[in-house]
Amino acid sequence: MFFTARSAKADDTLPEEARKGFEDDDGRPLRAVALDLNGDGKDEKFFLSGVPSKSGGSQWVVWDEAASTVRGLIIGSIIFIGRETDEGFPRLETYWKQGGDMSVVFNYTFSRGKYVRVNSRSLTVSEINEYFRTKPPIDLDKELAEIKADHDTPQNPVP
Repeated sequence: MFFTARSAKADDTLPEEARKGFEDDDGRPLRAVALDLNGDGKDEKFFLSGVPSKSGGSQWVVWDEAASTVRGLIIGSIIFIGRETDEGFPRLETYWKQGGDMSVVFNYTFSRGKYVRVNSRSLTVSEINEYFRTKPPIDLDKELAEIKADHDTPQNPVP
């Protein structure tokens, strides 16, 4: 299960106060990806800033509208939603190309009401190839499809 900025749609519902969750924000219109992360039937939203983070990755504020709270700042170009959970929220892993021949992976867990980064690693070209060999095929035309399939249909249905 993954998504990128391609899945983000124009969304102006993030409160002005919550925009402070970004490292840097220039006030531009935001885009968002809505997902029910904790299975309560209400979507949380990943709001994408047009301003890169200090480390160069895309900034995503996770907003829980039902609780009116920011659930964390996530940095990355590809956001993977894990199956393992902490406090009812899935673990997240992000990836982005930092420049040159280097990429970065961040891992996030949910703790005390927020997503927190628990580790990071830089990948060389050969490590990038190995990293993606451990992932399901990344088909950018099928972003979020696995998330919907997990809830609506069996995995690998028999034709």
